[in-house]
Amino acid sequence: MIKRLLKFLAGVLLAGVLVIAALAALAWNAVAPQPGEWTARLALWKFEHRASVPTLLRWATHPLVMPQLVGRRLGDWRVESAAGHRLEARCAPCRVQLDALGPQPVAIDEARLIADVRGADRFDGTLRLGAAEAPVTLRWRGELKREGLALQAELAPTPLARVMAVFGEALPEARRARIDGTVSLRATATWGAEGLYFAKLVPKLADVSVDGLGTETLRDVDVAARCRPQPAIGRVGGWIQNAVIAAEDARFFEHPGYELDAWLAVLMANQRDGQKLQGASTITQQLAKLLYTGDARDPARKLREWLYAVEMERTLGKGRILQLYLAVLPWGDGICGAEAAARHHLGKRANQLKPHEAAWLASLLVNPDQQLQRWARDEDAARERAAAVLKGIKRLPRERREAELDALVSWRPPIGRQAR
Repeated sequence: MIKRLLKFLAGVLLAGVLVIAALAALAWNAVAPQPGEWTARLALWKFEHRASVPTLLRWATHPLVMPQLVGRRLGDWRVESAAGHRLEARCAPCRVQLDALGPQPVAIDEARLIADVRGADRFDGTLRLGAAEAPVTLRWRGELKREGLALQAELAPTPLARVMAVFGEALPEARRARIDGTVSLRATATWGAEGLYFAKLVPKLADVSVDGLGTETLRDVDVAARCRPQPAIGRVGGWIQNAVIAAEDARFFEHPGYELDAWLAVLMANQRDGQKLQGASTITQQLAKLLYTGDARDPARKLREWLYAVEMERTLGKGRILQLYLAVLPWGDGICGAEAAARHHLGKRANQLKPHEAAWLASLLVNPDQQLQRWARDEDAARERAAAVLKGIKRLPRERREAELDALVSWRPPIGRQAR
């Protein structure tokens, strides 16, 4: 009798195991991705499996499943409530990796997501960033597709000060500066296997001003003192000013310290090419980096740089900004400032440089030490860079430009000479 009972129980147990295994296999196969579908890696014990993210999202947002998610963490997010067709989650602190902005993630003190399931793979809701009493609110809607979640988002005109406050400790200037103006945004993006990819990003700034960062102290300060000892020459003049503008910021006298369109163009290119954000800073922003923020590859640092640039345009003006920039620019070989660079590399004072000499000196600014080495390895390519700068110099008559380009063809810089 006991043996029969044990056999029966063993049979029931085996059947149960087989049923569970069969169900697990069905579930495992059910999340198998279709060709070209957004996937993620799932781990179960020692087994790993590529799973269809759209299928997982459909399961997770089913009315019977959503309540089971309450209290659980999905990455940095904690699901706080789920009822009917609505799910609410909180992330604090929250970090979002946007490769096009650099290796450091965008850090936000707090984010709250409300998602409403509208059926047929459609969702909408809000994303609230920052403190609960004054959040920055983006409205969004999405459609689940094979390659990812197609998103459209909109930020109504919002005070800039409120947006800057979202970044908390990462943006200390936001707490001591008066930041006026508004920002609005429209975006089209896809969230898929490669992360968040923006197809269209349209920000608008209005009535922007910044006060309280203390940049007015730069009107009279000798910033060159932070470089190695400089020759006492006073204001830097001559063609070097025009050459630096041509090399670094052709619209320097036309923009308010930043170029939003140029920054967006570089951002989009970085997404496509897998590079990091570079090449979108104006002379004013680069001066802010040299004097205040440092060069960390960090989205918050770019915002800090932007705040200083906006204020400097008001407190200093274009002429003083350019002179300060020429005074502190690193120029290779440990040299700092246009005057010291002209004397060290060309054996002349900066205001004595001919246009092709000034163009060559300005062409080093992409990466001074690297560019100096290029003259030894690939002189033609380095000369081509200098010619491009020379062609961009404004206020240079056509006949003089052609003569200077001809002179550049056979000219070789006496690198490393020191003026006596």
